[in-house]
Amino acid sequence: MRLPHIEPMLATAGPLPSGPGWLGETKWDGVRCIAYAPAAAPVRLIGRSGTDFTERFPEVAAVLTEDVHGPLILDGELVIMRGGVPSFAAMQGRIHRTRPAAVQAGAAAAPALFVAFDLLHSGGRPLLSEPYARRRELLEGLELGRPGLRVPPTWDSVTEAFGWTREHALEGVIAKRADSFYRPGARSRDWIKIKHRRTADVVIGGWLPGGPGGTSVRAVLVGVPAEDGRLLFVGSVSSGMAGPERRALAAALIRLAVPTSPFTGTRGGLGLPRGTEVRFTRPELAAEVEFLEITDAGRLRQPVWRGLRA
Repeated sequence: MRLPHIEPMLATAGPLPSGPGWLGETKWDGVRCIAYAPAAAPVRLIGRSGTDFTERFPEVAAVLTEDVHGPLILDGELVIMRGGVPSFAAMQGRIHRTRPAAVQAGAAAAPALFVAFDLLHSGGRPLLSEPYARRRELLEGLELGRPGLRVPPTWDSVTEAFGWTREHALEGVIAKRADSFYRPGARSRDWIKIKHRRTADVVIGGWLPGGPGGTSVRAVLVGVPAEDGRLLFVGSVSSGMAGPERRALAAALIRLAVPTSPFTGTRGGLGLPRGTEVRFTRPELAAEVEFLEITDAGRLRQPVWRGLRA
């Protein structure tokens, strides 16, 4: 039979919900993907934006084709594990590979797995109007757990899920209403995503000017001091600053201007687009930022400004 195309349902960012009627899942730091498993044909892996990932992740397609007996549609995530936790950096190293040789090399060096967290179609019938708790029950009844394919557990307590995922350095939690239907393509408050974020003390070594005459900060360039005194560049921070704070910070940084970079390495190593105006400063102002993780390149992922340190 021909399986229907289904757009992924999306979660809304929000606070940790309380009260009965919620189930908790791990939020996986990977790439959202729906797996279509016909009864007698290879599995197809389709991303959230419609990209066909089947040939980019042949090891996942092979496992699902061999071990999933359709017709089924699974909602889940493509994930690459490093040190027992998902690695977004490792996934970025694979997601854009399309040449067969590069794809095979990536699959050998950094194999992905499919984490299935919802069942959307089974036995020739759609399950979108079944409650989430019932869909999970049916999914777990398929007994799909094996190398390359996982069905993660859920928690009856979202608070427990939040604590466990934080303890194990995972990205966060998705809280889902047990009685919620699956709404294709919708961003719903029936699913709430809560991320864990870490903080870091950093030193400002440069900034990107904005506003009239460069009187406002568009982004700050930050680093962390190494034991040998070098300032190691860890990224640029542009989110989290209010307008008045951007202008006040620019005034302070102008007084600390220096002609050359205080960071280890060359300006080209900062990862900025060609032609970007950069102003360097003496590394005297310390700040605190939130971030999701440190990438393999030593950069802060999704940093958010919290403020100058006293």
